[in-house]
Amino acid sequence: MTETYYVTKEQLGLIEELKEEVYPLHVLLTKSNRYEIIKVELSSEDEKALLRYLGGDETIEFKVKEQLYRLWRIDDCDDRTYMRINGFGTPDWTPHKDEAFTATREEIPKWTNPAWEIEKVEE
Repeated sequence: MTETYYVTKEQLGLIEELKEEVYPLHVLLTKSNRYEIIKVELSSEDEKALLRYLGGDETIEFKVKEQLYRLWRIDDCDDRTYMRINGFGTPDWTPHKDEAFTATREEIPKWTNPAWEIEKVEE
């Protein structure tokens, strides 16, 4: 059974680059600044999986997680508000970004209008 871990596109590129090295762990340790971005979002379990993957474990797989976006606008009080979908399934607004409607870049334009701006969701 394959274990799948989701990383950013940039992280996946660096992981694949490391995988191609003759001694990937040595490169990871000696050029840590270059590969620091890999470590930033990995939990201890993810780190263990990365080491197993670099060591040749074929039951580990890394995939790119999809970038999510949300819509925002400035309200009458000059505060940033975010679009959300209410209990009736219609667009509404909230001042809390963690309650905002998030979707892929392909889905977001279906909901946008001149009042809303698009931003990347940073996790």
